[in-house]
Amino acid sequence: MADNEQLMSAVARLVLLPDAYGRSGVLLQLMGTATEVLGLSGAAVTLIEDGHCEVAGATPDGFREVEAAQRDCERGPGMEALRRGESVAVEDVREHRGRWPEYATAAARHGISAVAEIPMQLGDIQVGALGLFAPRPRHWTEGELSVGRLLAGMAAGHLLTADKLQRQQRLTDQLQHALTSRIVVEQAKGVIAGAQRITPEAAYELIRGHARRRRVGVHEVARAIVELGLRL
Repeated sequence: MADNEQLMSAVARLVLLPDAYGRSGVLLQLMGTATEVLGLSGAAVTLIEDGHCEVAGATPDGFREVEAAQRDCERGPGMEALRRGESVAVEDVREHRGRWPEYATAAARHGISAVAEIPMQLGDIQVGALGLFAPRPRHWTEGELSVGRLLAGMAAGHLLTADKLQRQQRLTDQLQHALTSRIVVEQAKGVIAGAQRITPEAAYELIRGHARRRRVGVHEVARAIVELGLRL
């Protein structure tokens, strides 16, 4: 494992990630930092998406197959870590062939001997699991698992923040679209009211009736009136 100075520097890079870094950027930083400070051959992340586990990334990319093996058969150290909500450390995967045959086979194919799976969670909110891979049998110390939990927890916070920002942006976009649509409809009502010398309410009924007959939205008819010169 890296010395304290290297560890603090690596952790700082993860802590100081900007909110706009995005999910893929957070995961790459997490896996790279874990691999660096713990002296691993690689790492992977499985995320919980709509109640299902999905392999979100791995370094090197070939390690995705190892994570996918346990996802597909729903058995392996990562699945156990998620079910139990606590770290699962395996000194030598070969000793668990009877317990996780598919996972052990995939791990051997990629030269992985030791594995630790760390739940990624913030409080009671579980985001996924961080998989740590070593090329030789390894006794995972409590210090190493603590570092893994620290990194996984920080990444979980970033991911939850990114999801929140994404939801807020979607809401903002929806509100902006609704406002823009309302403005266009009001403009169209004014155009038709002026052309027909009728009230805005009557103009809206003409627009709505035209939309129904053409089986299109009121907004589309309003845009045609304002932008294309459609007259009813």
